[in-house]
Amino acid sequence: MHNLAHPPPAARFPHVSNEDQNTGNRPRAGMTGITPTSTSQYEGYQGTELPPGTVVTGTSQFEIVQRLGEGGMSKVYKAFDRLMNRYIALKVMKNDVPEWAHRHFRREARMCASFMHHNLVHVSQVGTAEEFDVLWFAMEYLRGKDVSWFIESGTPMGIPVILEIFSQVLDALRYVHLRRIVHCDIKPSNVFVTRDSHDPLLRVVKLLDFGVARDLSDLSSHNTHHIMGDPRYIAPEQTIPGNYIDHRADLYALGMTFFELVTGGRHPFEDLFDAHPRALLQAHREREPLPVSHFLSDSVPAAKARAMDAFFAKACGKQVHHRFADALQMKEALIELAKLG
Repeated sequence: MHNLAHPPPAARFPHVSNEDQNTGNRPRAGMTGITPTSTSQYEGYQGTELPPGTVVTGTSQFEIVQRLGEGGMSKVYKAFDRLMNRYIALKVMKNDVPEWAHRHFRREARMCASFMHHNLVHVSQVGTAEEFDVLWFAMEYLRGKDVSWFIESGTPMGIPVILEIFSQVLDALRYVHLRRIVHCDIKPSNVFVTRDSHDPLLRVVKLLDFGVARDLSDLSSHNTHHIMGDPRYIAPEQTIPGNYIDHRADLYALGMTFFELVTGGRHPFEDLFDAHPRALLQAHREREPLPVSHFLSDSVPAAKARAMDAFFAKACGKQVHHRFADALQMKEALIELAKLG
């Protein structure tokens, strides 16, 4: 998006293979039109390209297989870990980006390396490839699709599946919020649906991309002069640089994501997608969104539609104290919603 310190929505990427997901990163209506492999908004930040066959050496040796995606400040590759005999995803910082981007990258690596939760991607190694002058970190390689793929492809998911997905995201958020970490970039493309490696019938949801996350125990992370996050999902308090935010910003963004998924891709402020991004930010601060029920099929029972409206309204209150108190309370409300069938 223009004039924001965050890569455009379409330039964010999950670490998945092209064969697993070939449409999930398409630009959405009214967005920038920048594809996952384009950096036109960040001209000059091309970085070193690692062609297939390149070996990056750390504790193990990682042989590059293919590039999976590219954002404004980094690239993600599928690589083969020769020591462990498995595929991994290798996130590589571009070597010509500003110093603040390096700080964000190192913080993301340290943060994710500390996570031990089945709904979060674990970072196994962090290092510097001196021969390429790049920072990198290795993480688990996922097969599956992110939630934006289901929205954009028109693939129906059904309310029970949607509620299961959100329940797992809330488990992940509860884990990170208890550690005083705010994700700051919750959106469909950062919610990834895969399968358990031991039981393919078991659906597992992963919360991706902590590139702009804030550690509230780190005072330096409070003093940002940039607007971080996707303007379609950003909480009102995030729209003003320098504002203090807490975990409830993530609950707001998850509420916006909930709206999109249960309505089949509609957005409460979709009429502003073609406007300047600042119009979206202002709408989050000032405009009352349409209720979820406005876009639901007539086949949805009235009681369930009202419950969805109430859930969305509570998640996306303009004032933080009007929202769910925490991820656990939001999950409890989700469980009550699921009981309606």
